[in-house]
Amino acid sequence: MTTSMTGFASASCPTDTVTIVADIKCVNHRYLDLHFKIPEELRQYEIQFRRTLTDSLKRGKVECKISINQNHHSAEQKISPQVMKNLQELERSVTKHYPKANKLSVNDILRWPGSIQEDSIEVETIAEAAKHALISAIRDLNIARNEEGNKLKKIVQDKTFHINDLIQQVKPLIPTIISSYETKLRDRIKHLDIEISDDRVAQEVVIHSTKVDVEEEIQRLEAHTSSLLEILDSKGAQGKKLDFLMQELNREANTLGSKSTSIGTTNIAMDLKVAIEQIREQVQNIE
Repeated sequence: MTTSMTGFASASCPTDTVTIVADIKCVNHRYLDLHFKIPEELRQYEIQFRRTLTDSLKRGKVECKISINQNHHSAEQKISPQVMKNLQELERSVTKHYPKANKLSVNDILRWPGSIQEDSIEVETIAEAAKHALISAIRDLNIARNEEGNKLKKIVQDKTFHINDLIQQVKPLIPTIISSYETKLRDRIKHLDIEISDDRVAQEVVIHSTKVDVEEEIQRLEAHTSSLLEILDSKGAQGKKLDFLMQELNREANTLGSKSTSIGTTNIAMDLKVAIEQIREQVQNIE
């Protein structure tokens, strides 16, 4: 299946007290490059989270963010008795030395660090919720990447069919290239008014035809496009194989252009290079 490397997904998993949110963003990259942003409470589980991602993703630069959001009215909040006691002692000490100092307001007390106590949350519970959120996000990400991959597959297939059409246009031009050269050679000999045997002319035509023969290039182009279509219908990662084929296709198109001795084949070689480059741009996004 053709899968895109680009995509974004977000999933959440609630507990009694908190909601864990997992966000995953993926863009194209030569290899699998994972970056995590997670709370310190879950730092010890990062290796497990990485393993979960590597089991599903093969290539791409992946940014994964896991957040812990407190549920509204979920945790019972209490004033810390110890903090209240400390604040009372501090207030008495301050008013003793500064009788005109303002007393602590309710707002001052509530904003004091550590004044509010919340029910403790088991780290294991948070980690389990984070795992579920991560798995859900990966599932949604893969759905989006597969949908985008199908679009990329259609584009690459259409461009490949176009390349095959261009290759077929080259084939009938090959004999005309040779005959055209022979005609030009005989006209030049006639214009120079010199005597050259037919065998010598035939020898020159053979030498020239060897230099401009593109039959092998055409055969390799056809073989590469056939392999390209087969890879698109195969399972597993396709991107690296397709990228290699793009290099091979481009090499054959360059050779075809360098051997060209007619405007027709030169234009087709240029069209081939354009189509190959268009496919290469799409292949960069395929896993």
